[in-house]
Amino acid sequence: MRAVVMRAFGEPDVLRVEKVPRPSPRPGEALVQVAAVEVSRTRDIATRTGTHPFSKKIAFPHVLGGDFTGVVEDVGAGVDRALVGQRVAVRSTRNCRECPACRAGRQHQCTDIQMLGIELWGSYAEFVCAPAYNLYPLPDKIDMAEAAALAATGPVALAQLRAAAVDHNSTVLITGITGALGTTVAALASKLSARVLGLTRRPQAVLPALNVTALDMARDDLAQALLETTYGMGVTTVIDNVADAATFDRYFPALARGARIVISGAISSAQPPILRVPADILYLRSIALLGVRTACTSIVQEFWNLVGEHDFRLPQGVVHEAPLEAVAHVHADMTAGRIAGHVVLRVSEVGR
Repeated sequence: MRAVVMRAFGEPDVLRVEKVPRPSPRPGEALVQVAAVEVSRTRDIATRTGTHPFSKKIAFPHVLGGDFTGVVEDVGAGVDRALVGQRVAVRSTRNCRECPACRAGRQHQCTDIQMLGIELWGSYAEFVCAPAYNLYPLPDKIDMAEAAALAATGPVALAQLRAAAVDHNSTVLITGITGALGTTVAALASKLSARVLGLTRRPQAVLPALNVTALDMARDDLAQALLETTYGMGVTTVIDNVADAATFDRYFPALARGARIVISGAISSAQPPILRVPADILYLRSIALLGVRTACTSIVQEFWNLVGEHDFRLPQGVVHEAPLEAVAHVHADMTAGRIAGHVVLRVSEVGR
């Protein structure tokens, strides 16, 4: 089968399509023919450079790629053969299912998480084996490329919004609004009838379809601008997927009483940021600071229910598609900031 193999850290040209043996499903697993996989800035691009904390877990040769979509080709012992032929989204994280957190239903706090594309060979490949419990059937009417974009970002976006208790009364501020996760958080927050504000260095790149009020994250008067935009009420929720210390300092004074800040993406660089949190203000204004690493199984299922039963979709124009063979060019374009939103590699035409 074809797979994008990297044999060393480096620039995008270390990614090369090669022929590798096709895997066979073990007991409890399914073999899935990959249709599409999203290119992640952190999991894929930063890891490829060798400078990311994830890079320390890589053993060469290696295949990148996390959550993906495809069609079940075969199953191992103990797995219902009725899965064969089904269109599915596949979650990239494997939990130990034995630690206290897993047994309590808090799989996102598992002490021994393994991820496709990091500890395990990933989904920049034609076939991938995954535990059957990581498969989520897809509705027939959703395109496999869009579903791959949703698989990569939807569950964690919903986990962030649930942790922040977002509802129709919320004003949600999203950092990195032009990124893949930022666009999904924005679309989901709008689905929950919240008002959405976005921070970016490129306000002009925010698609009108997102229905977001975008501000330049670098402006010195950011707090005042946020207060004016919210008519003096302040921001009730921050979904911070950048965790940039200077930006945090700028938006923090604009938080409303009882605001919740959800931090993800704090390991997006080799040097994790240090946020200067004024503890007295947290206390006096009842502000909560929360960390969300990933989504638990119940949130993942809730998300796919939103897709299947409530027709949640990404706004038109935020998902960009490229063939598997263009992976090095995609990594280069994303690194240079030439692409906003989601970029999905089309691995095969299966499931069309």
